[in-house]
Amino acid sequence: MLRQALAFAVAVGLVGAFAIPAYAVVQDPAVASSTTERNAPAQLALAGQGIDIAEGEAPVIAERDTLTGLPGQPTAEDLAAAYRLSGGTISWPLGDDYYLKDSPNGYGMSPMGYGIRTCTDFVAWRLNRDAGSFGAPWLMPWGYLTPTGGEASSWAEAWTANGWASSTTPVAGAVAWFGYGANHVAYVNAVNDDGTITIEEYNWTPLTYGSRTVDAASIPLYLYPPPRP
Repeated sequence: MLRQALAFAVAVGLVGAFAIPAYAVVQDPAVASSTTERNAPAQLALAGQGIDIAEGEAPVIAERDTLTGLPGQPTAEDLAAAYRLSGGTISWPLGDDYYLKDSPNGYGMSPMGYGIRTCTDFVAWRLNRDAGSFGAPWLMPWGYLTPTGGEASSWAEAWTANGWASSTTPVAGAVAWFGYGANHVAYVNAVNDDGTITIEEYNWTPLTYGSRTVDAASIPLYLYPPPRP
């Protein structure tokens, strides 16, 4: 987790250095050349967004505050942008940030169109959060994510119908789809070096948040984060 946290801090710095110039900027010339090659994918991503980066120039890392909760302004949006730039190689902090976690109305209809405090609504929240959407109007509600049916068992079919990528190889931020019989989905927080993954979920224990470490091969399919509409 320390390595993930350090990677996350670097990725957040990439976004903060360009998006929020009000933060103090620090640069260590001794590490600039060694980080250039490692940061090339992020440089290309930033360049694709219209930000000019000179060849051989390492992104500047900025000092940032620690995220204490979601939604948070502006740090939560920065983390979402950093996650997207990472391509699933970094993870958000582990913990229950579900937007309806204090709601007593379990199994009522959520603003995104799923059952409150169910696995599907929690994962839909995480997909929206990662895309930088923290409230209504939601960027990816039920009608965008799973228009063919909202049950967890039907999510793989929805991904296929939408033309979105899925694989047996996990990445951070993907949906862990447990198969037709289990009727459950979870959010992949981290892919670990020992062949396991750390998942976060709701309603494995009824209406409750939880996290587990499981064998990556035990999950039938991983649904990769959908494109932002």
